[in-house]
Amino acid sequence: MRILLPVLAVLALAGSCREAGAQAPCPELRSLRSEAVEASKPTTRALMSDRCDAYIRASRAWSAAVDYANDHRDVCEISDRLLGDLETYRREAVAARKNVCAGRPVRPFPADIVLQ
Repeated sequence: MRILLPVLAVLALAGSCREAGAQAPCPELRSLRSEAVEASKPTTRALMSDRCDAYIRASRAWSAAVDYANDHRDVCEISDRLLGDLETYRREAVAARKNVCAGRPVRPFPADIVLQ
């Protein structure tokens, strides 16, 4: 029993070091994603030019996250699903930016509402 406990402690420590080493480049992706989420929170009471700037920042932030994910895909072990989700968020941010900066609503109204 006296030998087993130190061996288990060393194995646990080695495992945690290996996990920390594998995740070393990925905190940047986590940070970029957090910044993009924060930038995506729209300001509804702001002036039109300020809202446009906010949506520009959000689309750029999502683009930075997608670019980083593409560049570090192997190192960070980024799945196809995560990369697809990030690309979807970027597409949505770009579409929202185009609409807001053109003076349109963030999302277009459904056809049945527009026609009535």
